[in-house]
Amino acid sequence: MIKEQFTRNLGIMSEEEVSRLHGTTIAIAGCGCIGGFAAELLARMGVGKLTLADPDTFDESNINRQCAATHRTVGMLKVEALKDHLLAINPDLEITLFTEGVNEENVEAFLEGADYVIDAIDYFCLPEAVVLHRQARQKGLFITTAVALGFGTSVLTFSPNGMNVEDYIGIPENCSIDDIRGMIFPASSYASYLPSYATEEKIAEWIANKTIPTISVGQALGPGALVSQMVLHLLGRKEPMIVPEKWQVQFE
Repeated sequence: MIKEQFTRNLGIMSEEEVSRLHGTTIAIAGCGCIGGFAAELLARMGVGKLTLADPDTFDESNINRQCAATHRTVGMLKVEALKDHLLAINPDLEITLFTEGVNEENVEAFLEGADYVIDAIDYFCLPEAVVLHRQARQKGLFITTAVALGFGTSVLTFSPNGMNVEDYIGIPENCSIDDIRGMIFPASSYASYLPSYATEEKIAEWIANKTIPTISVGQALGPGALVSQMVLHLLGRKEPMIVPEKWQVQFE
């Protein structure tokens, strides 16, 4: 029997599909913008289990765009604040936390039992993202990510049998994690085209300063598109675009 809070899903999803989501586990690495809002959408759709990883705490500058970031949660671990927020939405949700984030030592445990993976790791933490992608590929898991581009977003999904993240961004497949420390995921790989207010010159300047401007709408669009594609894929309704193809919407 479907719980009352999920009955409005019916008609868009069947009872069998809602029940299937109840038995699904999603691993989310990074619980700020993309990861936090994706977790909330999944909780409201009825996904039964979430595994969350993020070593960071909320600060006041996160409030303009991140799920669970409020003046009350400044200084709290993002995973702890997000867990409280999600359990207020669905008290039956099962949540496992990795407060140290994702690394070479814990990535296998982080992905244990996962049906799908969301890569929402910070833009400047490429080594950790590569660790996650490599383990997901080894376990035969699809991994999806999104990036907010001002008033727009892009979504990229990696198949365990398709192009890997190393080939996609142009780094040697067999390089060690130490070899890529200090590197970043190139902005040009996230988007087919850039909005006028985010030229390559501006992006280079932002990257050099390690502060990329971002607003709430792009951070909401990204998880909405990502979760839509992922859930349709999980339910066997539609295959997502697989890299090197990407899905993008951009408003000027």
